Amino acid sequence: MKTLKNISRLVLLMLLLFPFISGCKKFLDRKPLGTATEGDLSQGGVEGKVFGLYGGLRNWGMTDFPMLWFKSIRSEDAAKGSTPGDLADGGQIMDNFQYSKDHWLMNAYWDDHYSFIYQCNDVIHEIDSLNLTDPGSLINKAEARFLRAYTYFDLVRDYGEVPIIDFKIYNVNDANKPKSTVPQVYAFIEADLNFAAQYLPLSWPSAFTGRITKGAVNTLLAKVLLYQQKWAAALGKCEEVINSGQYALLPSYVEFFKESGENSTESILEVQMYENANGSVYFGNSHNQVQGVRGSGDWDLGWGFNVPTATLEGAYEPGDPRKAATILYSGQPDGIYGRVVPTAPPLAQPYWNKKVYTDPIRQQQTGDRFSWWLNIRLLRYADVLLMAAEAANELGGAANTTKALAYLEQVRARARGGNAGVLPPVTTTNQSQLRTAIHNERRFEFAMEYERFYDLVRWGEALTVLGPLGYQHRNRYYPIPQPAIDRSGGVLVQNPDYP
Repeated sequence: MKTLKNISRLVLLMLLLFPFISGCKKFLDRKPLGTATEGDLSQGGVEGKVFGLYGGLRNWGMTDFPMLWFKSIRSEDAAKGSTPGDLADGGQIMDNFQYSKDHWLMNAYWDDHYSFIYQCNDVIHEIDSLNLTDPGSLINKAEARFLRAYTYFDLVRDYGEVPIIDFKIYNVNDANKPKSTVPQVYAFIEADLNFAAQYLPLSWPSAFTGRITKGAVNTLLAKVLLYQQKWAAALGKCEEVINSGQYALLPSYVEFFKESGENSTESILEVQMYENANGSVYFGNSHNQVQGVRGSGDWDLGWGFNVPTATLEGAYEPGDPRKAATILYSGQPDGIYGRVVPTAPPLAQPYWNKKVYTDPIRQQQTGDRFSWWLNIRLLRYADVLLMAAEAANELGGAANTTKALAYLEQVRARARGGNAGVLPPVTTTNQSQLRTAIHNERRFEFAMEYERFYDLVRWGEALTVLGPLGYQHRNRYYPIPQPAIDRSGGVLVQNPDYP
């Protein structure tokens, strides 16, 4: 596996001297967020630390391999993949819901999330302790509080009750706190996001593409509110994003997942990755590598985990173009770069995640078949539209139903790609039928994008859909890692469903 390389302070300072560099290349062509060190930048005094937080998003337990197991593999639409023997215990744990209290991969998810929270707290503490109230410092504090909220949203969805740590850690015992209730964690997340929304801009100059915006804050806040069924507030936040004029769906669904679709009008938040033209400088993680086709030679694109299932493949509406944009088929043309995927066997899986499949020319130029340059999409505009549709439909009433249908149709219209023969507009005004249509649309719009498991849980549909795979109600939450409980000396107690 590649290791992150350091970037010189001189390069970063040169970038600051030329903030208005022209061109539409992503910020990472000018080096990525997450490579600065404290003191590199003058604005706000701690901006270097804030840039370090963006780099922290690439950490192993944040958006790398462990994330796939929690956020994707637990749904019926994704499976462990790879070869049968490779991490077979992980497959039992997440594919079959035989959760483990002590597994190195799942433990890393918990540990790295809390490590990242501590990093956020360090930034917030420094600003508060120095009484910094200049605009730059308030923006930096808002970025740190957004990232802390994002991390706690992961934790509350995956574990339920978790400790709230909102202060600087000076020694390990400082972090030994009991769990807070789920409502308390959600209230904490909302407070962080409401603060961030006051100070973050609608957009950044092109030299800082990838930094958190007010649109990202409102999108995450809408999602947090939606999970709590605060329909009116969620709709309001979605419509703030929609009416901001900052975002629009790309004309092509498949284009969004290419490198050319990064940081586009559809993108709201991405983990910024970078690799220069010849592969000699790179900043990223193995998120794309662990999901790449597990083959040989030019088709050794990765480890082959997190693959689409036959259940997903057979569920799309007839002619839905998103199917071909999401599923890469063994033994068939790739439909995008003019290559033919090897058959299965010898490949171990019939389907692969096409959303992390990259241009072979770029692979050849960099000498990197593992796509360390491709950004990780975290929040996008289609999600805002479908959350707005869901919230409006749940509120009910003729005006809200009209809104729900219009927001839903925006997503379907883009998906059909001008082909009027597929994905006909949804016209029902029956709340239950429209609810089903919106739920289905989320499934296919965000297939392999880390939404499905959580959607099923919050809709109350997980037991019906995932029960045949071994899911029980207690599996909505994962047990807290036993090593974390052991380190606490009894202060941290296990989730009650896992005695």
